[in-house]
Amino acid sequence: MTGVTQLLAKSLEKTMLKNLGENTVHKIQDRLFERYGISITQSMEEFEKLDSVLREFFGAGAEGLERKFLESLCSIKSKKDQTQKRFTISEPSIGQSILKAYSDDEASKILNASIGESWTILEMLEKLQIPQTSGYRKVNSLIEDGLLIKDGHEISTSGRKTDKYKSLFDNVEIDIKNNKVTVNVQFTQNVIDQSPILQTVYRI
Repeated sequence: MTGVTQLLAKSLEKTMLKNLGENTVHKIQDRLFERYGISITQSMEEFEKLDSVLREFFGAGAEGLERKFLESLCSIKSKKDQTQKRFTISEPSIGQSILKAYSDDEASKILNASIGESWTILEMLEKLQIPQTSGYRKVNSLIEDGLLIKDGHEISTSGRKTDKYKSLFDNVEIDIKNNKVTVNVQFTQNVIDQSPILQTVYRI
């Protein structure tokens, strides 16, 4: 599962439950599994399959529902500048997850050092002079949250393959006003191209 999908999937399922109710979401889940053998969370990687099932249930109204669901998670900040694809994170729990990561000194260093450049975990920790015990814990937490994503690997002289990671974001702006957190993020085009969710958000 890609970083973006990992970041948004749980919140999307929660939004669907809030808007459609548990009974309807269970029926959608059952139909997804029956037709494609996947869960709602897994369908985030293949959004057209979720779209197909939603259209089966709601007809043309599915498009409006998808727009509502996705805009509750994130939206395009501006479509005017095509080179700067900035998204505003709308879902508070996702914003808090990003804020928490950037409020942690070691996690923030890791994310900033890996913008546009991929490293093995050991390279990251050595470069940033972060102790391995706490560093591996922080890196694994960032990977689990979808904030660090796999980006290739390197092969040692002994033939061992080690994964490399980079930040999900090219840029992050966090604004706190009256206890309200607004998070604007910029993804690389490569991340957008590989994410059916972001492509759908960008079209609506």
